[in-house]
Amino acid sequence: MRETRSAKAFSDLRSWLSHLDETQQLVRFDEPADLRYDVPRILEEHDGRHAVVFTNPALRSSLANRVVGGSMTSRAQLAQALGIANGDVLRAYIEALAKPIPPLEVPQDQAPVLEVSLPDVRVDNLPAPHHHEGDSGRYLTAAVVVAKDRDGHYNWSIHRLQINDARHLGMLILPRHLWRIFSQAEAENRDLPVALAIGLPPACLLASQAITPFGVDESQIAGALLGEPLRMIKSPRYNIRVPACAEFLLEGVILANVRGPEGPFGEFPRTYGTLNQRPVMRVDVVCHRRDPYFQTILPASREHMLLGAISREATLLRTLSQVSSNVRDVVMTFSGGGRYHAVVAMSPKQRGEARSVILTALGTISELKRVVVVDEDVDLHSAEDVEWAIATRVQPQRDIIIVPEVVGSPLDPSADEHGCTGKWGLDATVPVGADRSRFERVHVPVRANADPKLS
Repeated sequence: MRETRSAKAFSDLRSWLSHLDETQQLVRFDEPADLRYDVPRILEEHDGRHAVVFTNPALRSSLANRVVGGSMTSRAQLAQALGIANGDVLRAYIEALAKPIPPLEVPQDQAPVLEVSLPDVRVDNLPAPHHHEGDSGRYLTAAVVVAKDRDGHYNWSIHRLQINDARHLGMLILPRHLWRIFSQAEAENRDLPVALAIGLPPACLLASQAITPFGVDESQIAGALLGEPLRMIKSPRYNIRVPACAEFLLEGVILANVRGPEGPFGEFPRTYGTLNQRPVMRVDVVCHRRDPYFQTILPASREHMLLGAISREATLLRTLSQVSSNVRDVVMTFSGGGRYHAVVAMSPKQRGEARSVILTALGTISELKRVVVVDEDVDLHSAEDVEWAIATRVQPQRDIIIVPEVVGSPLDPSADEHGCTGKWGLDATVPVGADRSRFERVHVPVRANADPKLS
């Protein structure tokens, strides 16, 4: 990847937004924008088309006068952000996982994020939107939570963070790496120090979603995606290593043995996550750049789904390629929330090969609920093309696999209260050994020496 970059990756949010502005991929909204009724509606209207900067968020005593959302909503934009060719995002991500670059620690006086340190902590003054009609309140949705365990292993992750009052945030922490670190601290009756980095370039947000073994430092994946070491500092209060380029830095602790109400919240399945008693973070420090951008991600938007999709695609492609050398590509679909539905392209050479790929995929990603395997003549990114393959190449009694009652996503409204779900797979490839002429697509005739201007 480092040898094939077409341009330098964008190392902070501001340079990336300048590029989007210069290439007419960003719009500015200068009128007063209500955080409940204007910001989410306008972000939704521009979803998949433009980033939006709001220069006049209507919130008294706001800590930021600029709110940005929709900063990366397509694979083509991600390629631009990483300075690579369009279509190379998945390959670049897999290479970053394999060849991480350690970060570069710099002095605190070289950190833009520490330009302003606030004497009074009021997270309720952040211009965080109330994203969906049924949400319980305003949420931070683009904050990368940085934590380390007692052995010094770092973890990055993004969580929904409900603003409860001036100092406290409610957190949904799923049973992954941050939950492991917090549970370890809570078992020892210790609060867990964490840092929140808000306002980061696409490479950092993408790195935070990596599916890796515990102990892998996502800052090294961010460095590989950038093509150079990520500049980091130690946070002023809790000595946590954080990106120097962030727009905001919040420090605090997740309180041991404290739970509070969090939710409902509109999630990636386009349904609401439920109200429950969940961990609480107390914020002790707020720092930011001068004239900062407050970054938000509209939940259930293409930006939200894309962030979840890329990391899962990389994991699946690496794993499935070990099961079958005939696997070519993987896509997590937007209609499946970037998590529930996958399409795999392959050219099976023996009976049962596609079924093995289906079963491996369903066991690799816990949230994954449906896998469709198609031949390489099918466009994975086209829902219509995949539907055509299902319509013309699937016989239900032969080609559908159903796996009942396995661990799924707790945010799936069709799953039981523990997240237990059924899963299924469809082999939509031409059967091995079949007469392929029966499955050939129709094509209108084209003259051998046709004028391309007329075709």
